[in-house]
Amino acid sequence: MRRQLQITNGVAQSEWQGSGGMPIPPDSTWTFVDVTDRPDAKVGMLYDAATDTFSAAPVVPKTRVSKSQVISVLTPQEWATANNSTEPEVVWGMAQFQLADYVDLADPRFAQIMGGLVAKGILTPQRAAAVQADLSALANA
Repeated sequence: MRRQLQITNGVAQSEWQGSGGMPIPPDSTWTFVDVTDRPDAKVGMLYDAATDTFSAAPVVPKTRVSKSQVISVLTPQEWATANNSTEPEVVWGMAQFQLADYVDLADPRFAQIMGGLVAKGILTPQRAAAVQADLSALANA
C-alpha cells in the first residue's frame, strides 16, 4: 500500500493511503508526494519541493489567556489599585478587560493597557515585563 501526503502551499495537509495511482489534485495548488518509504513525513510538516525534504513546522506561540489567568499573575494590591483607579486610561483598560471574553497578548490594546498601568505607576516597567512573561508562559503551558 502506498502512502502519499497532500501538499498545499508547501505544507503537508492530509494523508492518503491506498493502492493504485496517485490521487488527482483538484487544482494547481495541490500536489501529492509519495512518502511510502519516509515514515517520518507527517501531516503538518513543511515540504520543500526543490530539495524533496520535509521539516517540522515552526512552533507558533499561543497568545490567548483567560481573565482569571491575568488576575492570577497580579498581586492583590496591583489588582485593587487598577480596579479602583479613576485615571481615564486605567478605567478604559479595566473596562476593556471586563468586557473581553479572553485576553490576547498580541493585541495592541493589551500593550496599550500595560503601558497605561506603567504610566500611572500601578506597575513598574520591570513588573509589567514580568507579568507579560508570566502570561506568555501560561498561554503556552
